[in-house]
Amino acid sequence: MAQHLITLPCERLETGMYVAELDRSWLHTPFAGPGLLVSSSAQIESLRRCCNYVYVDPLRSEAGIFDGMFDLPGPEVIDSKDALAKARTALGQVTEWLAETVQAARKHGRVELGPVTRAAQMVVDTALKHREACLWLLHLNGSRGFLYRRALGTSLHAVVFGKHLGFDEHELLHLAIGGLLLDIGKTSVPVPILAKPGDLNQMEKHFVERHVWQGFTMVRLGQDAHERVMEMLLGHHERLDGSGYPRRLRGTEIPLYARIAAIVDCYDALTLDRRYAVGISAHDALRVLNGQRDKAYDAALVGEFIHALGVYPTGTRVMMMDGNVGVVCGQNPEWPLRPLILQTEDDEGVPAEEPRLLAGGLDGHIARALPPAPAPHNVHTLEQAIPLR
Repeated sequence: MAQHLITLPCERLETGMYVAELDRSWLHTPFAGPGLLVSSSAQIESLRRCCNYVYVDPLRSEAGIFDGMFDLPGPEVIDSKDALAKARTALGQVTEWLAETVQAARKHGRVELGPVTRAAQMVVDTALKHREACLWLLHLNGSRGFLYRRALGTSLHAVVFGKHLGFDEHELLHLAIGGLLLDIGKTSVPVPILAKPGDLNQMEKHFVERHVWQGFTMVRLGQDAHERVMEMLLGHHERLDGSGYPRRLRGTEIPLYARIAAIVDCYDALTLDRRYAVGISAHDALRVLNGQRDKAYDAALVGEFIHALGVYPTGTRVMMMDGNVGVVCGQNPEWPLRPLILQTEDDEGVPAEEPRLLAGGLDGHIARALPPAPAPHNVHTLEQAIPLR
C-alpha cells in the first residue's frame, strides 16, 4: 500500500476525497473499485455501512479538502505520574477480593457477592479515573501480570465498553460483577481438562460447556444477584446465529448484557495465550470480532466496541511504515487511526535505549499490528517515558 495514503474513519469522509483502498475487499461493497472519487452524501453513507475506515489518496483528492483536518485535540493519555501505580494497586486489590470469592465458591459451591461486589466497584472506579493506565497494565503485563487475569480483563473491558455506550454507574457495576464472574463455573471443571493442550473430546467439551450452568447456579445459590448479571453468566457463550451454548439462542433472543459479555469475553481471550492458541494483538482481536459481526456477534455492538477501544487499543504493539516498533500508549478520539505510540525498537529490532514518542497526524503511519511481545522491553522504563497531561 502506498505510504502517502491517509487512513480515515468513515465518519470523517467528505465529498471530494479519493478513496483508494478499503478496510475490506471492494467485492463486499456496492462499488466497482478499486478507487472512488466521493461525489455524493449517498456514497459516503454506503461506505459507512460497509466499512469502519478507508485509505484516502490526498494526491487524487480535490485541492484543499484536507485543510484544517489535522488540527485536532490532543490524545487521551495516562494522566499522572502515579496513575499507573494507583491502577496497579487497585487491580491487585481486586484480584485479592476475587480470590476470596473463588476460594469460597470451591469450598461451599456458591458465590458470596460481598467480596465480588467490592471488587467490581473498584474496577468501575479505577476504570473511570485511570482508563488508559488500566488498559496499558492489562496488555503489557500479559496473563502473568495479575492473578485471575481473565476475569479482571473481561470485567474491565466490559466497564470501558459500557461507559462508551452511556451506561450509568449502577449499570457499569452490573457489567463489572458479571465480567468478574463469567467463568466462576469453571471451578467445577476438572483441572486436567482445563489444562489440556490438545483438542477436547466430546465428554471433555461437555464438562467445559456446563460451566455456564454451574456458574449460574453457584451465583443464584449464594444470594440474589441482579438480573443483568445473571444474563451475562448464562448468555456469554450464546451466538447470534444460534451456534452458541447452552440454550442455542438466536439474535435478539440473547439479552443485551449477554451480547456485550460475549464480545468482551471473546476479545479478552483472543489477546492472551490459551492452552490451544497463542494470543494475538488487540488490533487483530478486533478484526476477528469484526469478521464475525451479524454471525456470532451483534454488528452494532461490535462497531461500538471498536470505537470504545480504538482501532489500535492502548497496549497494542505496532510496526510503523519506517520499520520502527512501538507500543500504543494513548488514544485520540478524533483520530482513532493515529494513536500515541511509544517507540520500543528500531527498524533492525534493537531495543530503544531511551523510548521516544512517535509523531501522529500524517506522520507515523502504522503498517501493521504485531503479536504481544513474550517479554515486554523494560515495562517500567516505558512507563516513565509516557507523556503526561
